[in-house]
Parts: sequence; C-alpha cells; structure tokens
Amino acid sequence: MRGLRRFRRHTVVIHTKDDRSLRGVLVDAYSDCFALAHAQYLEEATAVDLDGRAVVPRENVAWLQVVES
Repeated sequence: MRGLRRFRRHTVVIHTKDDRSLRGVLVDAYSDCFALAHAQYLEEATAVDLDGRAVVPRENVAWLQVVES
C-alpha cells in the first residue's frame, strides 16, 4: 500500500477485515493508518456521517477502493 499517497484528495472506500466500510476523502496514508476527512460509515441502506477525521489502522484494512466523486 506504499503508493497510495498519490490518491490523496480522492474519494475512497475502505473495506475492513471485519466487513465494515467507510467512505471519505483520503487526506493521508501513513505507515500505520489511513486518515479520512468527511468520512461516512456505510451501513446496509444508509451512510452515517462521522465527525472529525476517521483514522483507520492499516492492519484492519482488507482493501481500499478509489471512487469517482
């Protein structure tokens, strides 16, 4: 996941190993985590806005999807 910094300021969906998903703007990709701004927790039929920045540990990420916004 080293080259993911090139996707900063793109909308991404992070899918976690525990089958949860978060959508937001990738503001940085650190060695141990991803930081998302304007993040939403994606439930089955709705999206729940999250306050502040969402920080997702890399060890919990199954895969990351870059989406057009």
